[in-house]
Parts: sequence; C-alpha cells; structure tokens
Amino acid sequence: MKRKLIALICALILLLAVCAILYAGADDQTEVITSQIDTRDNSDYPVWEIIVTASYDADDTGVSTQAVHINGILQKVIMELPDTATDNTTTQLLINDNGDHTIFDSGEKTEGEGVTYVFNLYEPVAGTIDVVLEPSAAYGSTEILVVTLRGI
Repeated sequence: MKRKLIALICALILLLAVCAILYAGADDQTEVITSQIDTRDNSDYPVWEIIVTASYDADDTGVSTQAVHINGILQKVIMELPDTATDNTTTQLLINDNGDHTIFDSGEKTEGEGVTYVFNLYEPVAGTIDVVLEPSAAYGSTEILVVTLRGI
C-alpha cells in the first residue's frame, strides 16, 4: 500500500513537471520599446517617434502589451507585419489610453507577404498608453512585428 502511494506521488510530481515545461514553452511573446526619439524642444522639428517591437515564437498565440509614456498628439501609427508561415493569420493592433479606453483599433489585418499598414489620426494623449498586439492564431514561425508611433 505504501509503495503504491509513493508511486502515485512520484507520477503526479512527474506530471506536474511536464506541465510546467509545456506551459513555459508556449506564449512567451515579448514586446519592448526599441527606439524613442523626442525633439519637441527643437522649434524647427518638434516631433517624437516611438518604435515598439514584438517578438513571437512559432507557437505563441497570446496578446502582447507594452506601456508607453506619451505627452503629446499621436498623429501616425505604422504597423509592419511579417510574412508568416501560416498565411491565414491576422493581427489586430489596439492602443488604450491610461483609462483603458480604446483610442485606436486597426481591425484585423492580414500578414500576406509582409505588409505595412499606415494610419493617420489626431489623438491628444497624456500619460501612459498601452500598445496591444493580438494575433488570431500562432504564426507558425518566429516573427518580429514592429509598431511605430509618431506625433508632436
């Protein structure tokens, strides 16, 4: 009886270890600010630009979010989508203000052969906004997505 209990406990521990390894391997996407330029103190070129890069592994399907501090007017959003292994995957870009209100929604955009989408807007923002990327499914390959925010 005692041996069966020990064997059962060992089997459960092994099962938990396998689950932990599988969980750690999926949905480990990251999103970081890779460039930030602010020349608003220059009266000739009073602009700012922030580039956010998201990295996805072949099996990642989760939402990635990057907080960005902005105090100005968001005028242009550029979303660069790669050519993915799965041609039917779409990605949606959302920008939420510091009150979690959606101030920009790209809609679901297809990757195709590496596509760049450009959106013009006029959105005054102050504080922290969230840049949120939502893929519809796994890309099937390791991919880099780039979002550029520009404004004054």
